[in-house]
Amino acid sequence: MMKTKVTKLYDVALIPTPEDIPEWRVDEAAVDGLVKALAVQHAVETQGDAVQTGDTVFCAARGALEDRTVLVYPGRSIPGAEQAEKALLGAGCGDTVKTELAGSPVSLTVQRIVRRTPAPIDDRLVREEKIDGVETVAAYRAYIKEKTQEQNRSLSAKHLSAALHDALVEKSDYQVDEEEQEAWTDKAAKEMLKMYEQEGIDPHIPEDGTDFLTDEEVLAQFKESLRSQYLSLAMSRAFCEQQGVTFGPEEQKLYAENGCTGDEAESGFMESKTWEILYNIAMERLEGTK
Repeated sequence: MMKTKVTKLYDVALIPTPEDIPEWRVDEAAVDGLVKALAVQHAVETQGDAVQTGDTVFCAARGALEDRTVLVYPGRSIPGAEQAEKALLGAGCGDTVKTELAGSPVSLTVQRIVRRTPAPIDDRLVREEKIDGVETVAAYRAYIKEKTQEQNRSLSAKHLSAALHDALVEKSDYQVDEEEQEAWTDKAAKEMLKMYEQEGIDPHIPEDGTDFLTDEEVLAQFKESLRSQYLSLAMSRAFCEQQGVTFGPEEQKLYAENGCTGDEAESGFMESKTWEILYNIAMERLEGTK
């Protein structure tokens, strides 16, 4: 059993929703954009007679590019190609323009102009998606709005649950067992150093340009950064106890089958359940029910 205890668990209901949580609701203007995106997905390719913004232009290049075919996309403002994009506007197949590409002078002869024309937004377009129960533009608008909001809400809930978790760790009061905390952070820091080495990442390189860090200095930095994770273990136990969650025989058996036993298994379970509960709280709060 963990020796460090929470003496006062902060009330999650008192934690305000941060202003930077992404908005999950989709307005009608956004739905318009999603419907137009569907039309673009089903766009028809045609040959253009003169280059327009949005075209894909196949050109024979001569000069610094050593006589090769290049593609230019007028209107995209691709770095290094801005001048060429503007110079090609209005040119037809066979026309040659002198311009600059990737910082070098070049002659571009238009070989082919490919234009993608979005498909008409109608019920036929929607039916091509073969979505059960969705056969009209109106039905597709409702479907894509609901689906997008569901995805957005889940993402926003993950951001919010992380904020709630961090606030609970920070604002709760603890009776810390210094010896246990030192042992835990020391072990975790050594495991982190080993992981860095396996990933080919050198943590000895300093951020401020001073001398390279020693192993002892690296471990000291790791240990300091891991203290909040250690307190998170105690917070999760207290939070689960408050929520009526226990690590019973069935959970012990499941974790044992996965090679985890003892206090580490219980801590892992409590942390997992804490994140699950906080995610559900975040989902409800975003919906406006809490």
